[in-house]
Amino acid sequence: MFSSILRSQRVSKTLIEAGEKEFYKKNTTIASPGEIIDKFYYILKGRVLCIEYSPEGNEKIEFILEDGSIFLESNLLFDVPAFTYFKAVEDSYIIHLSKNKLMELILNNLDISLFIMESLTKKFFSSMSRIEELLFHDVEWRICNLFISMAKSYGIETENMIKLNFKISHQFIGHLLGINRITSIKIIKKLKGMNYIEQIDGYYYIKDLNGLEQYQARQKIK
Repeated sequence: MFSSILRSQRVSKTLIEAGEKEFYKKNTTIASPGEIIDKFYYILKGRVLCIEYSPEGNEKIEFILEDGSIFLESNLLFDVPAFTYFKAVEDSYIIHLSKNKLMELILNNLDISLFIMESLTKKFFSSMSRIEELLFHDVEWRICNLFISMAKSYGIETENMIKLNFKISHQFIGHLLGINRITSIKIIKKLKGMNYIEQIDGYYYIKDLNGLEQYQARQKIK
């Protein structure tokens, strides 16, 4: 399964040197639906959410973009306006490049071409995985999958548990998975009762990752 959490372990020095660094304060909206895109973005340090809203105003988080991620590259390359919001959810330093500069790098630097292809491919497979989850798995499986994915992306070993070094609320889980808050509270309470997870000072801890994975595997397919 591909995660909705996107990051790259390799820092592109070429992009850093070719672009301009800009600081975005927490809660700054970087791009909005319908906006004409004249540059693309590389996250040097920070966190950005890709967010959609339904006609009723319900929020849906499509991606969590971390250090090393790029975004709006396809919109820039194919002259397509933004169709989601991109919002910095913590103070972030972001490199941006113009289309001409990006095209120059793509034509002359194989690593940059592969870097762009990797980003587009990850987003495609992640979107396909999300569709598969909705079609074939129930909410309980999806919440288990979220905690397992976050343990791998944000997990820090602490004694006999794995701390998720990223505070998430029931509302955040609901926005990410497209479920209501009451459902997420009910299932998380169940997982706590089964001794798979715990919450301390606002942070979730995975108490038994193997047990959680085995429990997830036993969940029925739709």
